[in-house]
Amino acid sequence: MLSAMIGSQLFVNLIAGGLIFIGLGLLSATIIFWRSAHPDPELLGPLEIMYDRKFARADEQERLALRNQYRPIDADPVVESEAPAVLSREPDSEPLKEVLDTFSHDDDAVDVIQNPSVVPDLIDPLIHKFHKDGGS
Repeated sequence: MLSAMIGSQLFVNLIAGGLIFIGLGLLSATIIFWRSAHPDPELLGPLEIMYDRKFARADEQERLALRNQYRPIDADPVVESEAPAVLSREPDSEPLKEVLDTFSHDDDAVDVIQNPSVVPDLIDPLIHKFHKDGGS
């Protein structure tokens, strides 16, 4: 009995020690990854300044100057920013294609309404009363 209890405690301690060892390994790998990764502020400078409140409150000329100030050193300055294109009309959509129904509907469980403007009486009288009274 005593040897079984000592064996189970040893097993639990080995599992706990292994989990602690794995956790320390993951922690060290994370720290090494964080230290090896470095941001590139030179390339992301215009994006970082665009997030700033000063940029949001500035007019177009000041915004352009701020973006050029934070661009990489060897990059050409932006002279003017392009406004997004405005469509003069909606783009043409594809015409709707006629759907050819190749199946016979003689054995359908429901009736197909040929004229959708004429709505038959509804099955449930309460719904019919609801629609007849104007939805109240």
